[in-house]
Amino acid sequence: MSLEDASSLAPNVTAQQLWSERACLDGVLIGAVAYGVHATLFFIALKLLWERSRPNPNAKFWMAYIIVVFAVSSVANGAQLKFTQMSFVDNRNYPGGPSVYIAQQAGAKPSVTSISAYIINGWLQDALIIYRFWVIYNRSIPAIIGPVVVFLGEIVVSFWLMIGLSMEGKVLRAGISVQLFTSYFSLSIALNILLTLAIVTKLLLVRRRIRHHAADSKRMAQYVSVSAMMVESAALYAVCGILFLVPWGLKNTVEQLVLPTLGQAESLAPLLIIVRVAQGRAWSSDTESRLNGSTIRFGTAPRTATIGLGSVGSTLGTSTVQFKPYGLAHDDAEMGVIIVDREVHQAAL
Repeated sequence: MSLEDASSLAPNVTAQQLWSERACLDGVLIGAVAYGVHATLFFIALKLLWERSRPNPNAKFWMAYIIVVFAVSSVANGAQLKFTQMSFVDNRNYPGGPSVYIAQQAGAKPSVTSISAYIINGWLQDALIIYRFWVIYNRSIPAIIGPVVVFLGEIVVSFWLMIGLSMEGKVLRAGISVQLFTSYFSLSIALNILLTLAIVTKLLLVRRRIRHHAADSKRMAQYVSVSAMMVESAALYAVCGILFLVPWGLKNTVEQLVLPTLGQAESLAPLLIIVRVAQGRAWSSDTESRLNGSTIRFGTAPRTATIGLGSVGSTLGTSTVQFKPYGLAHDDAEMGVIIVDREVHQAAL
């Protein structure tokens, strides 16, 4: 065997087997890069939340959330690296090669641990995106009934998948495991695609409505810019999900390149949202009303009453002053003055 002849060093396998093994190994390496991005964003978000934890009690909840997500993601990534080591080093002479080992030994503990951890991260991500959908749609309960039902179905299917993988210990591409695997990812990815489209549609409608009369275009851009819509809608996971699900359904080896990164995208998408929350740039339940303009309200009170100054502030470059009427009866009429872009209009409120 000549060292100068590279072809003499190649394994005695078919071109398809060689491509499958390359895809498996390259996919894990790409997933490790995605984990590095996740780790970087995690520490950035943790720092931002820590600085706001005292004045804002909600920051502690988000800190706990990202710590759990990062811990579970680390377990998944570590278990995946261990299973890769078993496939390409410890059992290199397995009949058919590493790619066959990966498929036929999907029930090995590191493999089951990795898949289960990624599934748990999927639950955490989907719960967050449903919550953000609820906030962006003005906390409407009817709006989230459908997504919650799909989410519960996803949890049930994934439970059975984890049980099937741990008990079968056979080929992932055979039997009920492949059906459950396909069903789980189909539900999860479909849910995220639908929520992504719904959130982007809402933000586009808001952007179109306020574009011509928003007093502060920079303030508006932080909520309805293209980048903001992509982050708020968790589009990263939806895109990765499509790139995985299509090859998986077609039984194409490309899915091996995408699957490890998809697992990390489950953590990256919510982390990007939480970074915006920590920076005070995320969409909140009152963002739409604040973008639509500001008002000054005067209340008419009985002649013996005193009109007290309730608050003075500024939003989006327009003035907001509210006068609180003392002694105003419940059924008394109120007269208002609305100031928008320096134009004053009187209106009954």
